[in-house]
Amino acid sequence: MATVSTCATPIKGTHMRVIELDTCGVPITGASGLVVVSRGFVQVQMEPQYEDGTEFFERTASGLPCVNQKDDPTLKRMNLNSQFCEINTSAVALMISARELTTGTPTTGTGFAVSEGNPDRRYSLEVWQEVAGAGACDPSGEQRFIYNAWPNVGATQLGSYMIENGRSTLETTSESRAATAQWLALVGADYLPAGLELDLDEHWLWNVTTTEPPTIACNPTTLAA
Repeated sequence: MATVSTCATPIKGTHMRVIELDTCGVPITGASGLVVVSRGFVQVQMEPQYEDGTEFFERTASGLPCVNQKDDPTLKRMNLNSQFCEINTSAVALMISARELTTGTPTTGTGFAVSEGNPDRRYSLEVWQEVAGAGACDPSGEQRFIYNAWPNVGATQLGSYMIENGRSTLETTSESRAATAQWLALVGADYLPAGLELDLDEHWLWNVTTTEPPTIACNPTTLAA
């Protein structure tokens, strides 16, 4: 347990990174994988999903309470509701398990095609925030950031997409699974405390860091081994 704590006020969302995972939640390195860093998101809303604890209540024959106990709830997963005002074709195709439409040389993504079936592709999702107010920098003058990470995300469903006299927003809903140790080594270690070991039932990590977010770019990159 810490003896000194950090206080920070999160504000805004500045960067989002999507990294492709295999079916076991391990980041895919090299040319087979995909990394996209974007700022074209409107929001990411996390909704924890709990199962209520079993309640035990019984009365005696005289009507008095005999047993009155309720088990603690169980956290099952996080639901992530995301909205995008900028469509990165590579990132969206990965997230919604769609086929990316490509053309030319170099191969350029121009869109995606959505087919029926189960969404089976997985990815990690990271979002960086600023720190508001007097805590925006640490005592040495370095800017601080809030690092949010959902290391293993999938089962992504498309939400509404409206075409009207105005901009269109793409919506998705996803579910988290527990993290893997490989994700920490390959992805999260730069933004989390040195020497951290993940508990393999952890779904969301939140940390104050002075490590700058990755560079925003439209073109996808790959993850080094």
